[in-house]
Amino acid sequence: MIAVVGVICGVLSGFSASARANDVVSRGDPIADLRSYVQLAGAAQPPATAAENANQAPTGVARDESADDATAALRAFAQGIAATPLPSIKDQPKLAEAGSLMEWLQQGGGAPPATPAAPAPRAGKAKAVVGKAPVVAATAVGSKVCYGCHASVDDTFGYTLMGRLQKQGKLECETCHGPGSAHVKAGGGRGVGGIISFRTEDTSRSAEENNSICLGCHKRGERTNWDGSVHEERGLMCTNCHTIMKAVSAQWNLKTAFLPDTCFQCHKDRRAQMFRSSHMPMREGKVVCTDCHNPHGSTTEALLRQDSINDNCYTCHAEKRGPFLWEHEPVRENCTNCHEPHGSINEYSLKESRPRLCFECHGFGHGQVQGPNGFGFGASMGQACQNCHIQIHGSNSPAGAVFQR
Repeated sequence: MIAVVGVICGVLSGFSASARANDVVSRGDPIADLRSYVQLAGAAQPPATAAENANQAPTGVARDESADDATAALRAFAQGIAATPLPSIKDQPKLAEAGSLMEWLQQGGGAPPATPAAPAPRAGKAKAVVGKAPVVAATAVGSKVCYGCHASVDDTFGYTLMGRLQKQGKLECETCHGPGSAHVKAGGGRGVGGIISFRTEDTSRSAEENNSICLGCHKRGERTNWDGSVHEERGLMCTNCHTIMKAVSAQWNLKTAFLPDTCFQCHKDRRAQMFRSSHMPMREGKVVCTDCHNPHGSTTEALLRQDSINDNCYTCHAEKRGPFLWEHEPVRENCTNCHEPHGSINEYSLKESRPRLCFECHGFGHGQVQGPNGFGFGASMGQACQNCHIQIHGSNSPAGAVFQR
């Protein structure tokens, strides 16, 4: 082996020199030189026999039989790899894949390190499929065949938007549920014959697979940002919020007649806040969750419809937008610095009662003396600090630096 390596080094040096002599480009790369030499050696004539070499050897010159053997071995090796494609480097071991340099060296520096175990899926990730449903070859049979068994569905589905589209001939049952010939031939049943079910407890299909059927028609508009949204990442299915086969809500085929109840299936803390003394007029039906949030995805935080929290609030509270000559920094920064929009036990949905809310930033600026300007009387009665600082959201008065006018 050592002799072969020595011969390779000598051959490469000679080949580089001959390449320069024959105007062959040599970049000084030993690997490139070896590859070029292999191509030339593989196409060269086989070496002469020992008898021929003996006849051609000069008189008085001793022959190096070990060099002849090394040359023959090198030529055989070159002919072998010339016809074999170079292996891909993708399967080669990498130092970064080993736990440490010592571990890689202990494995001989060549054996691939053990593949680390895959991390366990996060809790609540509903995208995992427990049992993959087998693919069944089937053909379409038409909605009339479906209604032979699902007559009760026909009575309720006709009152929905998609049911009216079906009566117009724009879609069929198999548009969403897949071809049903195998299902009919097997006598029906849940999941029989490769029929597609949108039930949440059906583990044969992932949420992504079921949602892709709905998004085939409903991808545009408010659902443009569904991919990558928080609801999509948590494995939420369209059927978790919508029911297609019967009309429950006045709009959007929701699972509940009252839109916030659909959101409250998961956001139970917001339901509790809605019943507090100071709340958005959601219980009264004047405001719903989707007035501020887009549940199908948004480019902003918390699935907001506008570019920021303040812009979301300004859609109703336009008088707070400004611009003001004198601006209150916490107001300009974020409305939720002072307000809890989903409900609070304090008036005006404040996060904390006054004057404690103001003292989070301003401290006891007026001192603790008694009197109209003291903390003990003026700042603790009625609207507390706003007894005097009435324009707390901003003022346009030349003398309104402290928001008193």
